[in-house]
Amino acid sequence: MAAIMVAIAHLHAVENHLGGSPLLGGWALAGFGGVDLFFVISGFVMVWVTRADQGKASALPGFWFSRALRIYPLWWLVLSALVAVWMVKPDWVYQSHASSPELWKSYFLIPDRDLPLHAVGWTLIHELYFYGVFGLLLMLPRRWFAAGLAIWTIICAAAAVILPRPDNPFLAVIRHPLTLEFALGAGIGLLVVRGVRPAANLLIQIGLIWLFISAVAVRSTAADFFAQEWPRVFAFGLPSALLVWGCAGRELAGIESRGWQAKLGDWSYALYLIHVPVFAAVGRLAAPFAQPGPLDNLILLMVGLATAILAAFILHAGFDQPIQKLGRRIRRRFLTPP
Repeated sequence: MAAIMVAIAHLHAVENHLGGSPLLGGWALAGFGGVDLFFVISGFVMVWVTRADQGKASALPGFWFSRALRIYPLWWLVLSALVAVWMVKPDWVYQSHASSPELWKSYFLIPDRDLPLHAVGWTLIHELYFYGVFGLLLMLPRRWFAAGLAIWTIICAAAAVILPRPDNPFLAVIRHPLTLEFALGAGIGLLVVRGVRPAANLLIQIGLIWLFISAVAVRSTAADFFAQEWPRVFAFGLPSALLVWGCAGRELAGIESRGWQAKLGDWSYALYLIHVPVFAAVGRLAAPFAQPGPLDNLILLMVGLATAILAAFILHAGFDQPIQKLGRRIRRRFLTPP
């Protein structure tokens, strides 16, 4: 769901570039709230999958290995394809920036003043920061884990309130309020693990209504709104937390996701990385044939989204899934704590 939301937001930009009669209004840019949902989900999942490893310092190497394996191989594959295009047609890949990116920082997702060559990588930089801190929290005794998470959350919130935006890109990541969305997800994970599961359907309904109101409220200013910090967390991070809490409750109550939803969830990371290059390619191919009227735009939207989902499936099944299986074998053999 999170990747689809972001994809719809980017489709809006491609459609406007094509011209004609755009079908997606400014409300589509609210899809960038999918990033906030993604961060909350990530925090929840980390607590859920490591619930047996809390308090085990020996689990740290395996945790960091699995997280790096989840992020980097597919990122390197997609980024390398974009680098190849960028070397021939720089404006096709990095046209919104005046200076050239530092490729080594893009490859290793090192914080920088400029976005990575593949711009969606900025979210992965935040993700890696969270993984780093979360891994250290795993080393705490189990009874102190929740307290450690709470202290880290309070420090992050205080830093975001008190400190101005720093020029240093590392400090900018550390103090960014988006970190609180990871912490929200992790806190919900702790509650769910401990059996605190309020009315799931009610949480989902409140979360969806909240997201709808936020989407309507920012539809005309979304481009500027998502550059803000605290308003974004309030408008999209908090309702995302309610959604995750409610969905977790439904799943644990035995209400399973439909097969196609589960499959799409498996491909979500691949979809997140590949949808922008696919949309750009489809848009460039469609531009010479664009005609007035909404039909061309409808075809662009349908073909663009379908092609991105197909490309995500191919990347997941042909590359990412085998890599993850190999990584699990390596972790079980060499990095599983006694």
